[in-house]
Amino acid sequence: MKKNSRKVFRNLIAIVLTAALIALFPNTFTEAAELTTIDSSTFRGQTEISTIHIGSDVTEISSGAFRNLMRLRSITVSESNPFYASYSNCLYNKEMTQLLCYPAALPGAVIPESVVSIGDYALYGLPSTLKEQIRSVVTGQAQESMMEWQVPGAHFVHTESGVKWRMEDGTVKEPDTELMKLTASVVEASTTRNMSQKTQLLNCFNYFVEASEYERKMDVPLGNWTGTYATDILSQGKGNCYNYAAGFAYIAKGLGYDARVCTGTVTSSLGGRTPHAWTEVRMGDNWYIFDTEMQDAKGQGYYRQTYDSYPAGPLVPAAAYTVTY
Repeated sequence: MKKNSRKVFRNLIAIVLTAALIALFPNTFTEAAELTTIDSSTFRGQTEISTIHIGSDVTEISSGAFRNLMRLRSITVSESNPFYASYSNCLYNKEMTQLLCYPAALPGAVIPESVVSIGDYALYGLPSTLKEQIRSVVTGQAQESMMEWQVPGAHFVHTESGVKWRMEDGTVKEPDTELMKLTASVVEASTTRNMSQKTQLLNCFNYFVEASEYERKMDVPLGNWTGTYATDILSQGKGNCYNYAAGFAYIAKGLGYDARVCTGTVTSSLGGRTPHAWTEVRMGDNWYIFDTEMQDAKGQGYYRQTYDSYPAGPLVPAAAYTVTY
């Protein structure tokens, strides 16, 4: 390769070729000067590209710009670019709210929590399983980022006269049962109208843990028990794991989430297994564990976990009770 074939330009797009070509030509780059637009013709015929760096002066990238780069595994962006950003080898808009390109040869990446939409052709060339995983994550994040007036279905909303119940048809009414009134008081004390649904859930989780005290009980709930157990802990501020699980399930349901109480067994601090109850909340296509009683006992680590990540695992479910008002 001739030395004079390398030039340094202010508006640099560095393209690193695949391993085979790099072995042939170490540190080989293709560079472009004064580039402001990237479209489907920019990399035409350059199917060996594996890494792209986008310079500071690029102002427009078309949705199909990277469609035929099936060996692309990394996109990085100059920090001074005002329109685009990169994270974990993927391309995003500057605000990091939309995924613009997940490179076709990238096996895995971390999707920032701020991402709530996916651009056209952003997942082009990816295996179907990976596409489904990314869509599931982004869909879940989009739902969690909704403000309370955007959340579908029946749930609590803030009004000038306090927290009320918004029905399916949009009608707003006073909470009309003891359980609804108690749950509404938690929502009013720990959240505001200007919080996203996700932030409201976190604030309610922390508030409920702080406001509750563990009380050992030997009874095992029977029948339609979740509403009674939730009312007890929300009114008295104390209870066992069944009370904690039921109480937070109704809080999450009040914020517009699907929620259920799960019972089963957990690893005992004394060894062996012991009966336990926890809350599961649906976010996007997945159900997550929210264990307020264990959070109260251990201090941290029990907000939004999976059965694989649950700190005191293995957690073994035996029954589930969906909650409704």
